Amino acid sequence: MLEESKKRVASSRGFIITVLLTTFMFLLLLSADGRADQPNGVIKGKVTDAGSGKPLPGTNITVVGTNLGAAAGKDGEFVIRRVPQGEYQLKVTRIGYEPKIAQAVVTANGKIYFQFKLREDLFQMQQIVVTATRTKKLMEDVPVVTELIGREEIDEKGAENLAEVLEDRPGITIESGSEGGKFLYMNGVDSRRILVLVDGIPLAGKLNNRIQLDLIDSDKIDHIEIVKGPGSALYGNDAMGGVINVITRDFTPNTKIRMNGRLGSNDLYSGNISLTGQKKGVGYVLNVDHMNKGFDKGQNEIDIKSSKSSSASGKLVFRNPAAGRIDMQSEYRTDELKSESSFMGSTSNNLSQVKNFNSSAGWEKDLANNSSLKLIGYYTTNLRTYKSARVNSTRPASIDTTTDNILGLKSDFTYNPSELIKFDFGFDYSDNNYDNPRLLGRESRKQGGGFTQVEANLSKKLTLILGGRYDKITDLEGHFSPRVSSMYSFTPNLKLRASYGGGFRAPSFIELYSNFPIPIPGMPLMVVGNSNLKPEKSLGGNFGVEYFWNQFLLVNATLFRNNFQDMIVDYQPAPFTYSYLNVEEATFQGVELQTRFYLRDNLATTLSYNFTDISHKNENVAFSKISPHTAVVRVNYGLFKNKIKIALREKYYSGRDILVVSGHSGDLTKQKKDAYHLADLTISYKLNSMLCLRLGSTNLLDYTDKDYGPWIGRRIFMEISTDF
Repeated sequence: MLEESKKRVASSRGFIITVLLTTFMFLLLLSADGRADQPNGVIKGKVTDAGSGKPLPGTNITVVGTNLGAAAGKDGEFVIRRVPQGEYQLKVTRIGYEPKIAQAVVTANGKIYFQFKLREDLFQMQQIVVTATRTKKLMEDVPVVTELIGREEIDEKGAENLAEVLEDRPGITIESGSEGGKFLYMNGVDSRRILVLVDGIPLAGKLNNRIQLDLIDSDKIDHIEIVKGPGSALYGNDAMGGVINVITRDFTPNTKIRMNGRLGSNDLYSGNISLTGQKKGVGYVLNVDHMNKGFDKGQNEIDIKSSKSSSASGKLVFRNPAAGRIDMQSEYRTDELKSESSFMGSTSNNLSQVKNFNSSAGWEKDLANNSSLKLIGYYTTNLRTYKSARVNSTRPASIDTTTDNILGLKSDFTYNPSELIKFDFGFDYSDNNYDNPRLLGRESRKQGGGFTQVEANLSKKLTLILGGRYDKITDLEGHFSPRVSSMYSFTPNLKLRASYGGGFRAPSFIELYSNFPIPIPGMPLMVVGNSNLKPEKSLGGNFGVEYFWNQFLLVNATLFRNNFQDMIVDYQPAPFTYSYLNVEEATFQGVELQTRFYLRDNLATTLSYNFTDISHKNENVAFSKISPHTAVVRVNYGLFKNKIKIALREKYYSGRDILVVSGHSGDLTKQKKDAYHLADLTISYKLNSMLCLRLGSTNLLDYTDKDYGPWIGRRIFMEISTDF
């Protein structure tokens, strides 16, 4: 009896399922027939580059408010079929180009044809950035004032490394270190307080507490994001004055080989080759680079005889809807610099060698309930050896070896319960080991930090972000860094951005524990650390206005202020002795203006100006290296449908104080450097779709200053690159 009941129930279920499926199929057919009977139209068109007239394959064309759309083919043409009659908006988008919107009126059985000419996106408002909020956002939607340097700008300049890419940005000054290497000042704040990241990862191997910008090749850079002002609420230690995040190139859907070679004055020659593509769902990027650079000069007493570097890097990307995205990348790099230094009548030959290895593995996954998780583990290690031998001396060479490595983990968890609010929080941990004979012993530092931020879209016009971070570092008290940011859009083209927050920096190993003599004959100079140093703290922010008019003009005006407490500076406590001191207070403030506009489709101009004022209570300490006033003009002009592109750049530096060592006691004194300007010119000739020839000159007007630099005048280079 029981078995029969089960059979009847099973039979009933089967009957019900059959009826439901039949009904569903019948309704589906009716729906399909109904759509087929509806009078529809067709939208056709072609997408080309406004400057060159060449087709733009892969451009996306969507019918706003529907699921209809198409991608342009190899010839730039597209077709969207079965569009119900009515009025629509067509949106045309392509990375690196300005989006366009057109009105379309579709009639029954009618055909409409559009010709879209897209301009390159000089303003880059559709570029996705991550640094300002640690989450992906379009540039136009970021509540924090952010600057972006795209690949196009890097190419047009012909930059060899990160220092050359940044040198003509407003508010940024690039300086040479005493042992070679390029470092920056940003809005007056020196680079020991600027956090430099590559794909969100910090680097080991600081020289005098600063990352050498010339050790980061430009060939592998996709774009650079710059956030000025305190950033410790998201990034913790070292982000007092801002964050510079270098985003490397990702893999391409199709196999592509990039190669370039460069020859130039001062015995310059370099080459790079990269292979990128995707196979069986795995993306890859392989890159090999070599550079040999001849004589240079970064300090009055030091002549650089030669420098060379070699590197190999790789990236693998696995993408799967179930597993998410997994990134693995690594790089090995070697650098060598030979120099000759002269001081107090004695000459020394010096050799600096650097071996650097960086690796990371990341996992990113969209989870249920509008949430996502990102984890990155990384290891970076740096070995630096510096040898110095006096000429005509029987004394053995002095050897200074530094080992620096960082092991770390970064995490981000985001949750979007609705379109009105978004939560982001995470935990970062790092273990830094540092060994140098200039210290009293091997030092180690562990740092853990947790952050959280809440983004609220209070209305269609107002976005507000509140957040903060707590950090605990070995042997130091915990520190909390808050931040509040907001953006108000009066119109889509007129926006206000404001941000205010805290920053901090722990004293470095060198500042705390140094104990070594400076090997200068006849001068018993010593550098002694100060174990009583307190962490630096800051509070500051910026307020910016952005106006964007008719895809023609972009104007940014930003006021900034950053107030430092217990700022650490170099000072001379006694004759022949250098050490470090906490200054009670120092304030960096000023204004920055940027204007970009198209005069024609093939002529674009950028004008920028920065004024930075530094005030501090201790007048015996000299804040050197920055010009209060800087201004930049960039002009880009295309000829013959942009087959030839001319890029002219000029940067003005006002007079400034220079901090120099003088006298037999090594006293630090201020000297005045007069105002000056530097000009660069690059001409690019696109022979065909795969081959480009570039000719350029830095310091075009051959300006030199025998006392304070630049010491090397005009330089010329020629570069040929292929992309196929």
